[in-house]
This record gives sequence, structure tokens and C-alpha cells, in this order.
Amino acid sequence: MLSNPARHSSKSGLRWDESKLEYVFMPDTLPTQTDRIRIGLLLIDQFSSLCITAMTGPFRSANRELGRENFVWEFLSVDDAPVTASDGLAVMPTQSIKSTARFDYFFVCAGMESNPPQRAALNTALQRFSRQSEVFGALCIGSFMLARAGFLDGYQFTLHWENQPAFAEEFPELEVSPNLYVMDRDRWTGSGGLSSMDIALHIIASYSGAAVANAVGNQYQIDRIRGASVGQRPYSLHQYDTLPKPMQQAIAAMIANMESTLPIPIVAKAAGKTVRSLERMFVRHLDTSPARYYRKLRLEKVRQLLWHTNLSILEIALMTGFPSPSHLSRLYQAEFGLKPSVDRKGQVSLMTTQSS
Repeated sequence: MLSNPARHSSKSGLRWDESKLEYVFMPDTLPTQTDRIRIGLLLIDQFSSLCITAMTGPFRSANRELGRENFVWEFLSVDDAPVTASDGLAVMPTQSIKSTARFDYFFVCAGMESNPPQRAALNTALQRFSRQSEVFGALCIGSFMLARAGFLDGYQFTLHWENQPAFAEEFPELEVSPNLYVMDRDRWTGSGGLSSMDIALHIIASYSGAAVANAVGNQYQIDRIRGASVGQRPYSLHQYDTLPKPMQQAIAAMIANMESTLPIPIVAKAAGKTVRSLERMFVRHLDTSPARYYRKLRLEKVRQLLWHTNLSILEIALMTGFPSPSHLSRLYQAEFGLKPSVDRKGQVSLMTTQSS
């Protein structure tokens, strides 16, 4: 185990070469450290298996590239019992939750369950592993567990965009970063999904060199290792990048004003277009009007709030610019084919079935 991998990483000389689309090292700065890098992954029931394999896969590939076991990882669960991912994959812990082992990196990994049982046992384990680890953090929605135990106070951090409304409801005093992942001193957090691969590749590059990290990236057919400053893009899918700039500006104005909705003439003004011109653009590129598209964005936000918070339908209606629950319910059913209350019950039933 390294004495302080977080500090070592910052002094490694690693930098991103935009022209080559890869990490490179400045001359004479390649780390010569050969010690094993130990990674602990505490899996919470219903964790995301993609989030975990996106991290362990690159470490496995790096070991193969190096011809030695440079990166080792351990799976843990709160009660030392097998833990099940959201896709049904069962994982057997390889290390006891009561272990005194020390880790270079330790992450709490959660997916669908943001408030697991056995909170006392979990908090006890977190307290211990925070002392036994050089870097201590969370992946996907593991930040919920860290926040409840006070480990995010005074730190920058992130979690998956889909769960940020629920997090803000429970922790209004904490500000979530919109970035894919955040490395703030000894507290590292990732938003889940493939961002775990970016974190793993960053670690690999820091200890084993840019050539190894880039070789591993090529194995996974990615064209770049995204930096920590890259943001999550919940409403900016690839199709938006190809839209005319005025449409991108109009959509950005819509997203920024969900609660107090803007009249379409104001949206058009933000895009530098007349209403008629903006309407023609939306019909040409998205086969809908600006008003209908704005409403669709708001209804999608309603659905996320229904699934991931305990807010009442009245509160959600007010937060998304709908004048009443009945008005919201009518539009929601027209968009998604079922009432908001039924959709919420269906999500609760689904999670109960998956965790049983």
C-alpha cells in the first residue's frame, strides 16, 4: 500500500494532451512505485453492477497489460452476506466488513437503494474505513450514505443526476457538484455509470503511466479519459449537440426555468429569434413546437421527482410549473399513459420486488 496515493497522484506529472486525445507524462515524472494498489468496494443492496464493473474491469486490464497484479480490489457488504445488484447479479464479499485491512481507495457503491437498513452497522463501518483508507468516497448514489454520516461536510462531491432532487430534499445545506466525478482532497465521489471507468483510468495513469491507461482505454474502445471537470448531461444528449445554436439556447432556458415557466416569446428572445422562427426550427428538427417540448421536459422532471423523492404530487406540481395536481395528472397521463400516483406506486412495487 502506498503512503499517500492521493498526493502521489497530484505530483505524477499526468496531463491531458488535447491534440493526441490521451494522457501523457512530462519527462522524468513517471512513477516508479511497484507496490500493490488496494481498492475496497462496499456494495449496498441494489447497487449498479455497471458502475462496479466499469471500475474493476480497467484494473483487471491494467494488471494484464503490466504482467503483474498491481491493482487488487475487495468486495464488502454491510453484513458479510452476498449482496444483489439491481440487475439481479449476486456478489459474494471477499473481505469482512470488520476487517482491519487498509485501502488506498475505498468507495461506497449504491444504485437504487439510497436509504438501506442496518444504518448503525453501516455508519460504524464507514467510520472505521474512513480511517483505514487514504482516499474515501462513493460511487453513484453512495453519497447519500456519506452525507448521513457527516463525511461530505466541507467537501465538494457529486452523485448521479437522477437522484439529486431527492438528495437536495434530504440535505438542503449541501451543494452537489454537477460534474461526472469529484476529487476533493481525500474525498472522491463518482456519479455512477461509466464515470467509474474514468476514475479507474485516472488511478491507473497516476500509478502505472499514461501508456498503460491509454492501452486500457483502447481495450474498452473509448476515445478519451474524461476529466473531473466534465459535467453530467441529463438533458443534453448527443442529439442536442447537432441542433442549431438558437435551439440549444432555447432548451437551456427551458431547463433553467422549470418552476417559474417562461412564456415562449421570452424563450425565443433568449435564443435570439422571433417566436415564428423558433417554432419553425423546432418543427424542422424535433417535429414539435417549443411549447410542447417545454412541457415534455417539465413532465420528465415530474417523473424523476416521483420516482426519487417523497415530495407530494402538489409539491411536485408547484416545482415544475403546473397550476394544480389535477392539471398535472391529466397531462402526465397523456404523456406517459398512467397517472402520477400509479407511476409512483409502480416504482415502489418494483423496488420491493427486486429487493425481496
